[in-house]
Amino acid sequence: MWNSYIVHLWTFLFTVTISAEIVLKYHNYEEMTATLQNLVAKYPDLLSLYQLDGTSIQGRQLWVIKIATEKKRPDLKPMVKYLANMHGNEAVGKELMIGLVEYLAETYKNGSDPEITQLVSTMDIHLMPSMNPDGFENSSIGFCSQSPTGRHNMNDVDLNRNFPTWDDQNFTDVNRLYNNREPETRAVMKWIMENPFVLSINFHDGAIVANYPWDDSDAPSGQPSLTDDDELFKDLARTYAGNHEYMHKGSGICHSDSFPEGITNGAQWYVVAGGMQDFNYLFSNCFEITVEVSCCKYPLAEDLVPQWNANKNSLIKYLQKVHQGIKGHVLDNKGEVIVNAKVIVEGINKPVTTTATGEYWRLLRPGQYKIKAQDNFGHYSDFQTISITSDSEVQIMDFTLDKGYSENQGAETCFVESKIILSCLLIQYVYPIFY
Repeated sequence: MWNSYIVHLWTFLFTVTISAEIVLKYHNYEEMTATLQNLVAKYPDLLSLYQLDGTSIQGRQLWVIKIATEKKRPDLKPMVKYLANMHGNEAVGKELMIGLVEYLAETYKNGSDPEITQLVSTMDIHLMPSMNPDGFENSSIGFCSQSPTGRHNMNDVDLNRNFPTWDDQNFTDVNRLYNNREPETRAVMKWIMENPFVLSINFHDGAIVANYPWDDSDAPSGQPSLTDDDELFKDLARTYAGNHEYMHKGSGICHSDSFPEGITNGAQWYVVAGGMQDFNYLFSNCFEITVEVSCCKYPLAEDLVPQWNANKNSLIKYLQKVHQGIKGHVLDNKGEVIVNAKVIVEGINKPVTTTATGEYWRLLRPGQYKIKAQDNFGHYSDFQTISITSDSEVQIMDFTLDKGYSENQGAETCFVESKIILSCLLIQYVYPIFY
């Protein structure tokens, strides 16, 4: 009796805090669509709703809601994204996304929290509640482990095993990356590669842990598979886990799981080839981790308010991590911006590329770095040395390519993890949708 009373009290308090109209509950596809549309109507100066280029197998739209204080993104304002429910039977993250939209919009509108005002004003936030709406419609509430249906899309494909991998880096035609991909995967790939996202989370359920790349490995599961940005990824994972009510404990939460600090390298947990977080790092500028938020994949609705309370602070603090490292422009010797130039950190074999307006963002941990820029035709800058002293403040660092030609003159190549990608598969932002 008392447990039931407490659950109803929590639900009441949450509803009052978020909105008198939005209750934290499970939304089917039609309800989710209507809720997102209603939110845009309620906060038209802050929210907009768009669909990805492509639908699910059963024709459902892949909705994204954007939170932005300007209709056109200002120069150097970073873009971040949260995506959930790529496994249709993993439902908690989907509802956290809908609740987060309402919370950020209402808190920004009433000006009650300077932290939220600052956050919403300084980045464009894109939230996709469901990558696999067909799977969700085919799932059943109350299944905590493997549901008989719903995890995969309607072609019975696991979408988190369907993205390009290391083996696809040497394609000379970008379009080949889309071959043999599911419609939902293709739509999300296009979204990622055509927009300059800087930071991301992919939300799952079935454990409570923050998982960072690599997921893939040539070694068996149980051994770390580390990127050149391993310390950065660990910090991102720690940021989410450390601000969560109990994720940081690491053990005694779900089953027999034991994750020191509440984080894990993906491959050290278990190897996944074709995962989305690896795809982000391989084929875009975006740094993504995967966060598992619930021991139970599709718990009863009464669990949603406690889940919101456990994750709310982490959802906010993680977004703030986009403001670290450096950002700026790459220019030629006439002062014109350069599209698809590369910004290279010495000792880290992961360049980031510039947008259609010459912008770049490079997340970095505090420390001293030597950094340069180069284009695809041999022009380059000198290395500049910079000291990063804060993990919560970004520094402006512009580059001018005034040094003639490098030894690779005329070669149009991109480098990722010691491999060459012909024709610069790293994104060329030729579809500046959100500029």
